[in-house]
Amino acid sequence: MRLAPRWQAGLALALPALIASALPDAVAALGWQRGAIADGQWARLLTAHFAHLDTHHLLFNLLGLVVIVDLLLARWTWRELAPLIAGSALGCSLLLWCFEPELQWYVGLSGLLHGLWAGAALHGCLTRRGRMPEAAFIALMIKLVWMNQGSGTMPVLPIAHVYGALSGILFTLMRRVLIVSPFRLE
Repeated sequence: MRLAPRWQAGLALALPALIASALPDAVAALGWQRGAIADGQWARLLTAHFAHLDTHHLLFNLLGLVVIVDLLLARWTWRELAPLIAGSALGCSLLLWCFEPELQWYVGLSGLLHGLWAGAALHGCLTRRGRMPEAAFIALMIKLVWMNQGSGTMPVLPIAHVYGALSGILFTLMRRVLIVSPFRLE
């Protein structure tokens, strides 16, 4: 039995996060650290999304991943998913770098997940693809407003969720212009 591309993508995100959680120094080795990135360790812009503070943090992120994969990525292919995943992770990390100069470290899948959520929901709204894209997009906006009010009990960096969502939205819009537009590049 072969897994659908959406579940392959989910495993491609979950497995490195699970492996990293078993490593004693994953946060130090993989995390988004301003000093290390400034010193040229650019891989941290991507690897930070796989390290987590603790098992509770990881499980919450994996639960979110399952919900996003199940509800929003039903008809996606690897060719569509891989760039959205990379764009969301890199976009979130770069926005943190540029607009949060006081931030020294960050870890977790949540910024990337918010990029997937926003990008897939927007794509669904634009193309009528997948289940309930409008409701998912509205739910995302409500969640982002709620989280930025200081709600919740976990140590969360709500702005990373916003930057992840912005990355997913921008990536989806750029992709739409380049692929669907009559002005697309060949």
